[in-house]
Amino acid sequence: MFGLITGAILASGVAISKALAVAGMAVQGLKVVGNAIASIAKALGVLKPESNVEEIGDRAMQAEEQGIRPEDFDTYEAWVREIEEEDWGYDPEKNRNMEPEKKILKGVEVSSAVVMEKFQDLPMEDFFVIAGTNPDFFSVDRMEEIGKLADTNPDMFGNVVKYVTGEAKDHAVVNDVTDLFMDIEKSIEPGISDERAYNKAASFYSIK
Repeated sequence: MFGLITGAILASGVAISKALAVAGMAVQGLKVVGNAIASIAKALGVLKPESNVEEIGDRAMQAEEQGIRPEDFDTYEAWVREIEEEDWGYDPEKNRNMEPEKKILKGVEVSSAVVMEKFQDLPMEDFFVIAGTNPDFFSVDRMEEIGKLADTNPDMFGNVVKYVTGEAKDHAVVNDVTDLFMDIEKSIEPGISDERAYNKAASFYSIK
């Protein structure tokens, strides 16, 4: 059964989804943002690489309708892995006529919650809200690079989250993350000048 911590994480996932709903993005923009958030869960190996945020949300809603509820699993991740499988009756045609926003927002809720479960000591809710409401900064390309850190270098991933949310105060940490963002910018835009890469990287600091 769900404990208090897991219940709080799920509530945070709902809060992130609601924040994006309030932002009033068009469906295509919302889908891009949702897939960017989901990319971190993919990097952690919880979501399948071929999944998209709309399908994730659709699976979650259909599973809950069938009584496959997260509170019946030991962890939220275990539930997500279950609904990613193909043997419980998921029907991709069932909700074909449902507004895509509902499925996307549910997918955001699921994707963000499963990451927050793994990083309970970080301000992940703030990070995902910032990322979701600043899509020009937190593109899929950038979020994929950040997601790789979540899997390979959790400490640096934590520093990135704190950098973006303004909780990173140590100068060495700030400098390290700025350098990291510069490298990301150079990988996304080959040939970018050091000055432009630095300015872009520095703009991520305490972006809220």
